[in-house]
Amino acid sequence: MQALLFMTLGNFNDSAYSPLAPFIKSDFLLSSAQLGLITSFIFIGSLTMSSMTGYFVDRLGRNTALKIAFGMMALGSLVAGSAQNYPEIVSGFFIIGFGYGIVTPSTNSSVMAAYYPHHARTMGIKQSGVPLGAALAALALPLVALHFSLRDALILMALISGGLAIGIARDVRPEGSRGSGKGYVREFFSTWRNRLLLLVSLPVAFLSWGQQSLLTYFVVYMRFRGFPIIWSEILLAVLLAGSVAGRLFWVNLSERMFSRNRSRMIAVIMLIAGLLFITFSLVAWNILEAGVMAFVLGMSAIGWNSTYVTLISEIAPRDRIGLFSGVSLMMISMGTILGTPLSGTVVDVISYNAMWRLIGLFLILMSLTVALMQRYLARHISGTPNP
Repeated sequence: MQALLFMTLGNFNDSAYSPLAPFIKSDFLLSSAQLGLITSFIFIGSLTMSSMTGYFVDRLGRNTALKIAFGMMALGSLVAGSAQNYPEIVSGFFIIGFGYGIVTPSTNSSVMAAYYPHHARTMGIKQSGVPLGAALAALALPLVALHFSLRDALILMALISGGLAIGIARDVRPEGSRGSGKGYVREFFSTWRNRLLLLVSLPVAFLSWGQQSLLTYFVVYMRFRGFPIIWSEILLAVLLAGSVAGRLFWVNLSERMFSRNRSRMIAVIMLIAGLLFITFSLVAWNILEAGVMAFVLGMSAIGWNSTYVTLISEIAPRDRIGLFSGVSLMMISMGTILGTPLSGTVVDVISYNAMWRLIGLFLILMSLTVALMQRYLARHISGTPNP
């Protein structure tokens, strides 16, 4: 499936900061807070692009939007690969995030157009490309960085994205795409006032904070716990394998056990993830136990995404899935932009374990918040897209 391929290779670039974090930190002599700020700038890039994804996806067409996305990611990888200082490598990852901001809305629209009303399972498969791409990055990029250099790993990313940008066929502008810029701006701000979108997305911003803090600091934390770099990277791959399983498992569970009530499923995932973050900080792990914990933590703390994007695609009108997806990504990105540097500051000032416990407590609180909103959400979300 093309959407799975695009998600996988898009995330190969977008998630590269996680396996490359130890190399970036040592090459540029960064603190944990500075390292976390790179993650924030990736998401600031995605947030900036998200304000325009509705125009690119719904009006210019999905393939054209994807060509722009991978072209921008190739450019960002080249900028990061040629960086001589901290501001330059931050700029490169900002551009990567800017390009990646188009990929999820484009592929959401593709799946809904091709598979509705039987879209949930396919959406889960498509979203499994996120951890698959991250796992490929975790396996390949550290090897390139170890045997060659950090610069060579970033150039490899540029070659992959550049090849895709050239290879994707440009599509014909879809009917109804010739609306005015003013009309799009009106739709954009109207979407921000959608109560359902706000009630669902703002609590999920805390899951985004937990996910990106985990991806940013996991390898560095496992090194801190005494695991060699190779085992730390292998454990990251196990974490991402768990997230693949989670993206397939949760969305199907919401279909069968929760009668398509995705918001209730998200509340359950938040509770499980919160408890696991706290457990992660309390126990001294051997390699086998660390592998099991990495897998189940990946299932919940990263595997939630397919359930969320399916819910957003169901809330959105059929002709504005790109716009709703973009705005929802802007909302949840705030959790990463504000939360990841906070996580780094907690690490620098207190400890890694304090950071994991703080995230866990907030996720449990947000789980209870979503659970308390269930009566309202169940009444207004039908589980099928709006016409």
